[in-house]
Amino acid sequence: MENLSVEKPKISETNGHWYALRCKSNMEFVVDNQLETRNVARYLPVYSVNPVNSRSRRIRPYFPGYLFLHGHPDDFYAQRVFLMRGVIGLISFDDIPATIQPNLIEAVRRQTSRLNQEQKCEHSGFEPGDVVLIEDNTIGQIEGIFEKCINS
Repeated sequence: MENLSVEKPKISETNGHWYALRCKSNMEFVVDNQLETRNVARYLPVYSVNPVNSRSRRIRPYFPGYLFLHGHPDDFYAQRVFLMRGVIGLISFDDIPATIQPNLIEAVRRQTSRLNQEQKCEHSGFEPGDVVLIEDNTIGQIEGIFEKCINS
């Protein structure tokens, strides 16, 4: 469970809409696993953290208590999503499930990806302004100043 595989589901954007599913506190990963076993298209945005307690979870939900489902509400009822352990229900207004625009889901994906990248960069050991020495067989040795981490 400690990987970020829940980050990028394989979903066709043309088949159905996105909906926010509310679940009980600290049950996001349990609900996500249940949805996965029933082949429900879902997205649980997560980000990695460096906890003080080594036994704490290293991955946390970006929106605690919420997941995103993709499809049609009728299909969710047919798959008994709302009877699963930890599920409260879809976010609705006047008993109509609220749809979420795909571009908002994509923005959340980009944001969580950026946060996860920053977390990886914190482990590089370099701070902005550090002097670094780069050794390469082709160009030899080059001294530089570390500005920022751009990838892991």
